[in-house]
Amino acid sequence: MAPKAKTAAAPKTKPITVVHNFGGRRCVGEPKSVATWGIWDCDPAGDGRPPTQRHAYGSDFTWVFDMEEKAYVIEGSATLTADDPEIHGPPVTIAPRDMVTFPKGWRGRWHVDAFLKKRYAFFDGSGLRVDEDESADEDDGAERERSRSRSRD
Repeated sequence: MAPKAKTAAAPKTKPITVVHNFGGRRCVGEPKSVATWGIWDCDPAGDGRPPTQRHAYGSDFTWVFDMEEKAYVIEGSATLTADDPEIHGPPVTIAPRDMVTFPKGWRGRWHVDAFLKKRYAFFDGSGLRVDEDESADEDDGAERERSRSRSRD
């Protein structure tokens, strides 16, 4: 009897998931569960500089999530389109009060429709929150350096 040929397994899909109107009508303001998360924003009227850990500038840019991220949208809206929709699913639009999970490895394009502000946190494969590297953001580093310079004066 001839051995069975192995068939390649289809890639595991990892789409962005969105829970619209997170917390329901009884949740006024931001949920307490996201109060300690970082804040990131994007001004679509910006000058198109590359996005950083805390800010993005311009309405269109590409992004890769190298860790799982959960985010709560405070204001604005954006449409995210995966580079590979077979793996990462169809385009997703996010808006205020949405709780969004961006899977590790998702890569694609953001189109920001209106000034976007979100709370965010990173998680490991077990679902445990992971602290981010604060030194990775050029804007925050420059501000810390200015603060140090003022304190030396």
